[in-house]
Amino acid sequence: MAGLMAMSLAACGGSSGSSTATTAAPAAPAETKAQAETTAATTEAAAAPAGDAIVLKWSEVNGDEYGATVGAKAFAKKIKEVSNGQITIDLYENGTLGDEKTSMQGIQMGTLDIFRGNASSLPNYGAPTIGLTGLPYLFKDMDQFEAMAESDLGKELLESVDKDDCGYVALGWLTEGPRSMFITEDTYKKLGSPESVTLDMMKGLKIRVPETDLMVNTMKALGSSATPIAYSELYTSLQSGVVDGAENGVTSYLSNSFNEVAPYFITDAHTFGCGVILMNKDKWNSLTDEQKGWMQEASAAASKACYEYNQKQEQAAFDSFAEKGATKLEVVDIDKWQEAVQSVYATYDADDQEMIKKLGSGSY
Repeated sequence: MAGLMAMSLAACGGSSGSSTATTAAPAAPAETKAQAETTAATTEAAAAPAGDAIVLKWSEVNGDEYGATVGAKAFAKKIKEVSNGQITIDLYENGTLGDEKTSMQGIQMGTLDIFRGNASSLPNYGAPTIGLTGLPYLFKDMDQFEAMAESDLGKELLESVDKDDCGYVALGWLTEGPRSMFITEDTYKKLGSPESVTLDMMKGLKIRVPETDLMVNTMKALGSSATPIAYSELYTSLQSGVVDGAENGVTSYLSNSFNEVAPYFITDAHTFGCGVILMNKDKWNSLTDEQKGWMQEASAAASKACYEYNQKQEQAAFDSFAEKGATKLEVVDIDKWQEAVQSVYATYDADDQEMIKKLGSGSY
């Protein structure tokens, strides 16, 4: 719907005419019509956006009941408000425009304008520094991650994406909460129907992960067989036994009905869903400074909405487990899990180690 919105305001003059009755009567209707046209045009001009209308295409692989989608809708509402309708968002949910990989590539190629990507995926697309936030067991809880996101360090990480010149700009964070594992009924029985989970139980399990090196290496470090498959294929892959389990946040777990085919949720919280609002860099550079300011306002609104929603929904999701037929399994030796992934940390260079230290410090 992008197009040029033009408006021509015509100034219509009218004469008061003669003071005699014979001339005054015909002049009145003409003057009234001119005034009405001018008033209508002025009202329309005040309501219409200045400049070209911009419609941005936003892809999200999840549906309505997901924090990032809530954030996207908050963005859409805010950008329309602050731009007086000049910039609007067309939001496509449930992977309508493709899975994460397709969307990430679409942003780079310019066939898509905005996508909520995972920070841990960005190293695979040329932005390595921000991907450090996806390291396993780096943050202790959602509040710590949110504190980092709102700090100067969080801003520095967002800016690093632009500096990496990989076709993206990162506008803001969408804090999604901890990602944990979930397994099928058959897998649970194969493990001996345990009341809790230990690291040794992960050995050899086929766990679906996003198509990123970091997540693959994390699962390998935990002893599992990482299986990167498209998110859109996950439900059927769990149902058919192609994979033994997968990993994601609890709200996504329920909103995508994975509890129906993998009813055991392991609360290992191995990483946080560090969502990032990504925009095509050329599209961003085509905006004026004023428009960029509006986009940043909208990003802040999206970040706030996503975080607040997920805070509420995470506990609500766990509270609904009995109703949903899901069972929560606690990890009883989390220290061993944390120790196992040190091999992942060891692969990073000195500069990255310095950033990792800052991220894990909790002092922002």
